[in-house]
Amino acid sequence: MTIDSALVRRIGNLAKIELSAPDVEMFTEQLAEIVSLMNQLDQVDTSGVEAVNFEMSNGHKNRTEDVVKDGSYMERVLENAPEAKEGFFTVKKVIE
Repeated sequence: MTIDSALVRRIGNLAKIELSAPDVEMFTEQLAEIVSLMNQLDQVDTSGVEAVNFEMSNGHKNRTEDVVKDGSYMERVLENAPEAKEGFFTVKKVIE
């Protein structure tokens, strides 16, 4: 894929970003370098690498189980509130 100034301008237009001439030049160089680095990855020999299976990752032993704990801190949290009513913060009405 060739990155040129026309492509950068088109991307900027699609993203609704106004680009100056120096911006177009800078992004053209940066995007060309990124594409070049990605093309280098195509040259890596991955023939001996086993494909990752998402089902295999479910048995990961180093991860702790995510357990939701509310902690029953409602009273302690509401102690910090200037006003509270029925277990909720009370605030002044902002919109009429």
